[in-house]
Amino acid sequence: MSTERAAGARLGAIAGRVGRDIAYVVAILATSVLAFTLVVTGLSLTLSLLVFVIGVFVWIGTVYAFRGMTWIERRLAGWARGERIEGRYRQPLKPGPWDLLKTLTTDPQTWRDLAWLVVNSFLGFALAVLSLTALTVVLAYVSLPIWWSYPADPDELYGIVQFGVWEVDSTGRAWIVCGVGLALAPLALLLNRGVVQLHSGLAAKLLGPGRERELAERVDVLTRTRRGALDVQAAELRRIERDLHDGAQARLVSLSMQLGRAEARAEAGEDVTEILRAAHGEADAAIAELRDLARGIAPPVLADRGLAAAIEALCGRTPIPTVVSVEVESRPVPVIETAAYFVAAEALTNVAKHAPGAEARVSARLREAVLEVEVRDDGPGGADPEGSGLSGLRSRVEALDGRLFVGSDPGAGTTVRAELRCEP
Repeated sequence: MSTERAAGARLGAIAGRVGRDIAYVVAILATSVLAFTLVVTGLSLTLSLLVFVIGVFVWIGTVYAFRGMTWIERRLAGWARGERIEGRYRQPLKPGPWDLLKTLTTDPQTWRDLAWLVVNSFLGFALAVLSLTALTVVLAYVSLPIWWSYPADPDELYGIVQFGVWEVDSTGRAWIVCGVGLALAPLALLLNRGVVQLHSGLAAKLLGPGRERELAERVDVLTRTRRGALDVQAAELRRIERDLHDGAQARLVSLSMQLGRAEARAEAGEDVTEILRAAHGEADAAIAELRDLARGIAPPVLADRGLAAAIEALCGRTPIPTVVSVEVESRPVPVIETAAYFVAAEALTNVAKHAPGAEARVSARLREAVLEVEVRDDGPGGADPEGSGLSGLRSRVEALDGRLFVGSDPGAGTTVRAELRCEP
């Protein structure tokens, strides 16, 4: 019974692959025609209008149209190959049409996209026609006995079909052609499989980032995030020094002076109750500031009880109404856990500072080795993603190979979401 099931599973897998291959070849035929139309239309409009300013914007629109078309091509090729194919595009460093034009024009991926669209316009069309023609011929051969015996005109029970020098003028000969079609069917399916592999392989080669570029981009990212991590560390040290100097250190100095005054008055036989009471207040304030400073460095509840308890404690101290949702069953490594905590803390601090009347929702989820922390509020929005607070938070997250997203349209509130990989 297990052998029969295994054989059935293999047949099912083969049938599924054949169906996917045929669907992919049909998609090639459609996308090759679309690619040819897009290339001819986009380039002709760009070249004809390039002498005018509008030609620049036509080129920008054409490049984005290329990206949309190649996005479809990447998904198709990835579906056929069972892998994900992503394009790596440069982003403009500054806002504005001219920086966008320069980035789009000098991006190697733009020209790789154009090269693929040209290749697919001709080679893809030819491969699709070749494969579909072979499949159609085989299907016609195999089905010949059916439509030979049942013509459209019932008055003509039989007709004559020419296959080159072979003439089918009887049912027996029709079945011979059917046998030839069955013999050729595996060859047609193998041809179809080869077309799919060749086309999807070329798509992955041209539309993918390439190993060298991927490594170069990885080095650039690591260099930038390392620099960001050093900047974050330096800023954190400066903050600790400032808080110690302006807070706890100043209060300890005041406490020392008050104790000195109390000692002098006690030696003179004077009442030192008020001075000791003030010194006690300064000691309590210094302890509170040191506790807050230690919490800012690494809150004890985070180390003792984990991220869920730390975020709940954080939301309990914030002056704004906050809803908490944490779905973190296993504890990430401490550095990831700390970064996630500070994302929530910094985002809530920004909400309390810039939108004190708003309500916030804090959520944390650990799914597929990715820890997602999101803070959403219903405030006025309009936060600057490049501001000092959010840019420092982004540097902290990117230093751990994570990503930070900020959405803050005016009037639509603000959403800060961090994605941190928990893989070892």
